[in-house]
Amino acid sequence: MSVDTTVMTTTTIARLDIGIGIGTDLGLSEVERTTLASEAARLGYASAWTNARSIDGVDACERWSDACGIATGTAVVPTPSVDLAALAARARAFGARSGGRFVLGVGVGQLSDPAFRARHGIAPGVTPVGLMRDHLAALRPATGVPVYLAALGPAMLRLAGAATDGALPNWMDPSQLAWARRRIAEGATAAGRDPTAIRLAQSIRVSVDEDERLARSALAKVVFGYALARPDQPRGGSYRALMARMGLDDDLTRLEALRAMGTSDDELVEACPDRVLDRLGAYGRPTRALAAARRLAEGLDLAIVRIVSARPGIASARAALEACAPGRWG
Repeated sequence: MSVDTTVMTTTTIARLDIGIGIGTDLGLSEVERTTLASEAARLGYASAWTNARSIDGVDACERWSDACGIATGTAVVPTPSVDLAALAARARAFGARSGGRFVLGVGVGQLSDPAFRARHGIAPGVTPVGLMRDHLAALRPATGVPVYLAALGPAMLRLAGAATDGALPNWMDPSQLAWARRRIAEGATAAGRDPTAIRLAQSIRVSVDEDERLARSALAKVVFGYALARPDQPRGGSYRALMARMGLDDDLTRLEALRAMGTSDDELVEACPDRVLDRLGAYGRPTRALAAARRLAEGLDLAIVRIVSARPGIASARAALEACAPGRWG
């Protein structure tokens, strides 16, 4: 992946960068995750990305870079829960050693959770956008690497346009990505920046298996963790608001009602309409999954194929990696 932050206001598949997302939630060892990063490099993926709860995410990126030279990124480090100075120093050191082939993706974490705020000393009146504005002001000049911001709502997207090198939304379909691009441009213009200087990148969840029901179930269960309101958050959060903007509110409300009645996760998978899953991810046999990923990547500058394993073990993760190899996108 080039660290050049020049982007297009309209992106085509032919000019799209394809990255791979190798999450800690795959149940794989660090050796296995590094193996997948090396295989991704051989398959032509532009970059490899890890989710991260701490600065340890930068360590994973360094291991992958050392193993195969692939460009890397974090998606994302929650800055309220880390020491900013330590994160900046770690990012600067690795960014320099990698020849600038590292992107620091950051986000606000679980700031809507009062326990998270209390644990990390965040005062009740501090807003997510205000906090991230301060954190970005501290991080960007100190790291020397591109900094991308996790952003879903309009205010955070405008902040990405005003103060970052890229935006990392989540679960958006092409219509929402176009909406996000406009919000980013608003923020950039207000800050006197060129809107085409901000990249738009997003993880696309992909579950691949010859048993399409198994692949569908794996994707659906990941979707439920984001899309369905939790008992301690009855109105949902920013993800639920996103799903409502996408016209999925009625379907999700029905699933929440079923869950409240004691419906099992497997039964919820059966009850979940295909139209919900098709808006949010890609699943099935390799050809079907790739076609869905291509459709969901419309409007992006960087599509990160975020592996969702249909079965335990590295072979299932490898199925998604191979199905969505950049050479197959056409």
